[in-house]
Amino acid sequence: MSDDYIVKPVAKALQTLIALGESGHDVSLAELCVRLDLPKTTVFRYLQTLQAYRFVEHDEFRDTYRLGWQLWNLGNTVSATSRVRQVALGPMRDLRDVFDETVNFGVLDGPNVMYLEIVESRRALRMQARVGGSDPATTTALGRAILAHMPETRLESLLPQLYPPRNGALSGNLSSLRKVLQVTRQRGFSLDDEENEDGARCIGAAIFDWQDDPIAAISLSAPVSRLPDSGIASVATEVQRTAARISDLLQQPHLRD
Repeated sequence: MSDDYIVKPVAKALQTLIALGESGHDVSLAELCVRLDLPKTTVFRYLQTLQAYRFVEHDEFRDTYRLGWQLWNLGNTVSATSRVRQVALGPMRDLRDVFDETVNFGVLDGPNVMYLEIVESRRALRMQARVGGSDPATTTALGRAILAHMPETRLESLLPQLYPPRNGALSGNLSSLRKVLQVTRQRGFSLDDEENEDGARCIGAAIFDWQDDPIAAISLSAPVSRLPDSGIASVATEVQRTAARISDLLQQPHLRD
């Protein structure tokens, strides 16, 4: 990565965080300044910023600093997501092999869905999604599958972020979204019918953790020419079966910790 794109204050704040972690014990401001070879006022500002976002905790009695719970929280999130990806990959490959179409795995990221794993079709014509990319949750089968099974209170908190959707999907109408999510919940699978990508149809289903929360989703995507109306039911059955298989694997006791 070119240094031209590095924001120096952010880099120094991260160096402060790393130095704090590497110390292995609570550290005073003076000790951190020596470690970093930076002025006290500079390090103090970085610590205050990191403390505001709970990456750092301050012991007022001893006037020392330690790593905060936010790092633990983020670490657990990354670890849990990694476990889900590992569990999902085998069933995703099996689903790809049944239809030789691309299978996607994604999680909700604010108003979007982020693609964390994609098992590509072996055919020449494929969809445009890529690992690390994202699309609006309202226009994707992945996003709709997750939103449809989300607790109402959490969905309500997300609604202000969800509009306006791309490509005029659902005409920017929240009541239309609610109807789509209700249908999705009732039939057990979601459908994106050229709403996210022209010429592409996508069928998705949610993945649930041991608390029955929708933590991710899988989908199968294909050109409309290869996934006509007559093929939706059979594909949906296999997508649901695969999502249920992944959910069952995740709920096994040795994968819940």
